[in-house]
Amino acid sequence: MCIDDPSDRATLKLSVVLPANLTAAGSGQLVGRHALPGEKTLYEWELDRQVPTYTFGFTAGSFIEAADAGERPRLRYLAAGFSEAELRRVFADTADTIRFFEDRAGVPFPDATYAQVLVANSAGQEMSGFSVMSEGYGRSVLDDPGSSALAAHELAHQWWGNMVTCADWTHFWLNEGFATFMAAAYSEHRFGRRAYERALESSSARYETVRAAGHDRSLVFPEWNRPSADDRTLVYHKGAYALHVLRQTLGESLFWSGIRDYTRANFGKSVSTADFQMAMEQASGRNLSEFFSRWIYATTQ
Repeated sequence: MCIDDPSDRATLKLSVVLPANLTAAGSGQLVGRHALPGEKTLYEWELDRQVPTYTFGFTAGSFIEAADAGERPRLRYLAAGFSEAELRRVFADTADTIRFFEDRAGVPFPDATYAQVLVANSAGQEMSGFSVMSEGYGRSVLDDPGSSALAAHELAHQWWGNMVTCADWTHFWLNEGFATFMAAAYSEHRFGRRAYERALESSSARYETVRAAGHDRSLVFPEWNRPSADDRTLVYHKGAYALHVLRQTLGESLFWSGIRDYTRANFGKSVSTADFQMAMEQASGRNLSEFFSRWIYATTQ
């Protein structure tokens, strides 16, 4: 149990007793793994830096594991029903994605280990130090390596979401719009400009569907107690498209300089949309009130 407030941060000591035949991943550094009577295993994790408490977690299963122990962080890939070779193919771009986001953020990956886990049913979920995705996602990447945006999205949250965190859920676009945009930016790096354009065209089309239905809203919500499917579409896809437009408005150098300044200044902190606007204005030397009024705060375009 945790407080339903994204600005609530804490360290973690987590102990979990599991059947001995299961393999686990959890938030923090694995500091103990002890055999217990009755074919049980005690796992112990410690996380000594404060993170939002909603990112605490663990996962366990009858997993096959593949690992890459090269440069920091150590990478782990876990799933049932996949071979080690298949897991390495599914997550072949993970190390490159981390390097890309480190460059765009100006901040190194915060943990010594990062695990990616395929589970039976999950649309995708980030947690501190690991992420879970569905087995179906893994199969889709084996069929088409270009369909790997979800892994990039969840990995982006290790910076934008887990460490630079919306101060409250009404600014949730600072988590999800950023991760959606950053996944598209990685697709551009990995697969070329057209891959980026397709991702943003998809976000634009999904936003236009909501807008055409008369459900457009400010990206800074008055409340986030019962968000609709359309509200979530706005946070993810209007948010991502707004960042794309800001990139076009400022140009490459000023835009990415602003993103780095914003991320560095707020790493490990909670942020509001005003914090993001201030960082981008300081980096660009421009008054962005008109842009933010139109794309972030307005309810219609």
